[in-house]
Amino acid sequence: MRTRTRLQKLLTTNWQAKLICLAAAIVVWLMVNHLLVRGSSPEWSIDDIRLSMPE
Repeated sequence: MRTRTRLQKLLTTNWQAKLICLAAAIVVWLMVNHLLVRGSSPEWSIDDIRLSMPE
């Protein structure tokens, strides 16, 4: 019961700042994904990534 209360307090305290940080991280991830992986940059070809790190 104490663990649940502690976890609830960690999640609900200062939730606006946590939500803003999460949104900022998602925006940065989407920008990097679009500009480097899917863009016309020759440095990050999706085929090169698949060859170096196969699934």
